Amino acid sequence: MTWINATLASAARLQRMIATTHKVIDFSGMQKDTPQYETIRGHYLFSGLTDSEFDGLAAEVLVETFDKGEILFHRGDRADAFFFVESGQVELSLISRDGQKKIVEVIPHGRTFAEAIIFMAEAKFPVSAEALSNSVVYRIPNDAYRNLLQDNSDACTRLLSDVCYHLHQRVREIERLTIQNASSRLASYLIDHIVETNDDEATVRLDLPRHVVASRLSVTPETLSRLLKAMSDDGILTVDDRLVFVHSLARLRPYD
Repeated sequence: MTWINATLASAARLQRMIATTHKVIDFSGMQKDTPQYETIRGHYLFSGLTDSEFDGLAAEVLVETFDKGEILFHRGDRADAFFFVESGQVELSLISRDGQKKIVEVIPHGRTFAEAIIFMAEAKFPVSAEALSNSVVYRIPNDAYRNLLQDNSDACTRLLSDVCYHLHQRVREIERLTIQNASSRLASYLIDHIVETNDDEATVRLDLPRHVVASRLSVTPETLSRLLKAMSDDGILTVDDRLVFVHSLARLRPYD
């Protein structure tokens, strides 16, 4: 009976593992006239495809849901797909030698990520991906999309533009981390996230949690709080939860 009990215990563990993993929405590929089909069809990486090309690709796309904190993939995992975030946010990160997490980027809804790996000789993810909030993500197979690029110059151009955009973002981040001090990095971040301006005043919305913003700026959350307080004490801005009211862009920009 011992081996039976062991088998039952193993089956129970497997069921628990399945229950805690992400969920794949129950249909085979994307069907026309569904919200999922229309959402991804309008994305610029796919809008240049013909209807027949896109329909063939859509049949292989998986729609997956992830709860907050669930892992999409780990650094070093085999990369056989790239992703489109239909809703929620996905955090891309690295773990340093001393165990500290460095958030490389936060992907909002409506954006793709990991598409550059299509051209990598060693198809492994260079970062880890985690759902920052409850998210719906589309998994697009690399092989299927790469095959379409061979005969579609428009799709190639769109993908190249997308990769160049991400490269430009990384160059800007490297510049900030190596040239600017912490105050300057924060000023640049605030300026990049302005949602409304009125002459010399502006409103900034911090859509990400404070600890995520701090990681993006390569400072601790405590340092971020001190920097915001210093700017507030100087009369440059006022912080109200995730809204930052900039009273003087002219005074904020010298930090930049």
